[in-house]
Amino acid sequence: MRIFDGFNDADLREAGVLLRGGEVLAIPTETVYGLAADASSPAAVARIYAIKGRPDNKPLPVLVAGLEGAETLCSHIPGIARELIAAHWPGPLTLVLPTSGGTIACRCPAHPAALEVLRHAGVPLALTSANLSGKPPPLSASQITLTGLGGIVDGGECAVGRPSAILDVTKDPPELLRHSAAVIGVTGGSGAGKSVVMDRLEELGAAVIRADDIYHKLLRSDEGLLEKLRDRFIDAFPIPGGSFDRTVMRRLAFSDPQALADLNRITHPHVVSEIRRVMASVFLQNNETPVAIEAIALIGSGLEGLCSVKVAVTAPFEERVRRIMERDGLSREDTLKRIQNQKSDEYYTANCDIDLENNKGTPELTEKVDNLWKANVKP
Repeated sequence: MRIFDGFNDADLREAGVLLRGGEVLAIPTETVYGLAADASSPAAVARIYAIKGRPDNKPLPVLVAGLEGAETLCSHIPGIARELIAAHWPGPLTLVLPTSGGTIACRCPAHPAALEVLRHAGVPLALTSANLSGKPPPLSASQITLTGLGGIVDGGECAVGRPSAILDVTKDPPELLRHSAAVIGVTGGSGAGKSVVMDRLEELGAAVIRADDIYHKLLRSDEGLLEKLRDRFIDAFPIPGGSFDRTVMRRLAFSDPQALADLNRITHPHVVSEIRRVMASVFLQNNETPVAIEAIALIGSGLEGLCSVKVAVTAPFEERVRRIMERDGLSREDTLKRIQNQKSDEYYTANCDIDLENNKGTPELTEKVDNLWKANVKP
């Protein structure tokens, strides 16, 4: 396989010519190495999907040389997008922008070799990380093991070392689809100690988002959600045209697995969208602020895709029972029903990256959170 020197203009010129001719190359960006091809060539783009093993229903973002490149692809550039482009391009920010037939995700890379390849190619480049789907993205040319490439542009180590943020500015307000800083997802059953973990993460500097708080906010403000809930759970609206009764809904959901499944199916899309909007607000204030998301239904709700690390908080069964009874004023019988309608500790630990076992009290759990922060949040 041909290796192009990412610091040699003749090599970069040749790489650009090959891309314009339909080849697929691995090129460096400041985030990770990516597979690049002429975005206007269906055949070249199809080769990216085949080489990577990426489902063809997942669209590819496009590298452009700057605002002018984005303007050639989009129906218009919203004002907020122009502000973000001026502030963050070239850089690790992908913007979802409107086109005449839908949307397109664009980014201008901050790697000199990538910019030179773009200039010599003279076309926008479809790009995705240069790894098999589901595997870690390569941060150097030597880590690329894919076959079927027309070559690799070796531009050294990637400076950022993590994927770019993705901000959808076709929504008003915008939604953050992927953060460039760490996103810690915290989950586990009731009474496990998630609040202790979240409080400590907030003290350490994370912007904390609690899915339950978002849910309660939407019950006061999201008429679309309330209409869907009213259609399925009329008993939770005891007064015609009145407000939602959370106590009734809680009793319905925790006594009937199907009711709980229906509640989750209705509420999760609304909660996930609102969390993305809150994350966008955090990003726009400071794009380096880590985020912590707490959700008992983190796994399977769509929230797990926002997280760079997923954390299960577990605790001994009887300790959970005691905490719930004291905190919520429930009887032991009602507490047991609540726990039985939730996922098991084994489910959470099997679907998360880290298990924080809360079995020796708050001081030790806090120490575990500190170690988690040090290992997963870059200074």
